[in-house]
Amino acid sequence: MEIPDMEFKINVAEFLKIDDIELSELLTQVYVAGGFTEPDEAVTLFEPSAVRKRGMLIGAREKQDLRLAGMVIVVPPDSPARRLAQNNEAEMHLLGVKPEYRGQGLGRMLVESAIDRAKQNGYAKIILWTQISMKSAQKLYEATGFIHVDDIKRNGRDFKVYEMALCA
Repeated sequence: MEIPDMEFKINVAEFLKIDDIELSELLTQVYVAGGFTEPDEAVTLFEPSAVRKRGMLIGAREKQDLRLAGMVIVVPPDSPARRLAQNNEAEMHLLGVKPEYRGQGLGRMLVESAIDRAKQNGYAKIILWTQISMKSAQKLYEATGFIHVDDIKRNGRDFKVYEMALCA
């Protein structure tokens, strides 16, 4: 059975009116059910107010039924959630697309939106890290121009670090 092409509305969370339940549901479905985050760790890691405080939350709603389909966060250099970025650099956190919306190019749209927002804010670079097991995400990042620059270990997990220069 062929999946029909879907259309998405992508914007910052305030314009999409993303509520806490939707946010928690998406992160739990993508990261916990996907086997990337332990349920007990997710309770604090994905607490909605903490997620929102990281930075600019960009969401995507499927235009027909308006359900939240995906999200990403652009973390500014002055955010307490920043881990690897230096001054005038942003980080990209928590890219997630619900399984039923995958294969429609939504992940790429969200990454490109995050890059555009970082450029609009004048950041020199955007940095992200992804678990070694997230092969699809790594392909997406490389296809959108990110370069693998390092490997790190955090909380007992191995991650690949990627970055992209945004301005000269």
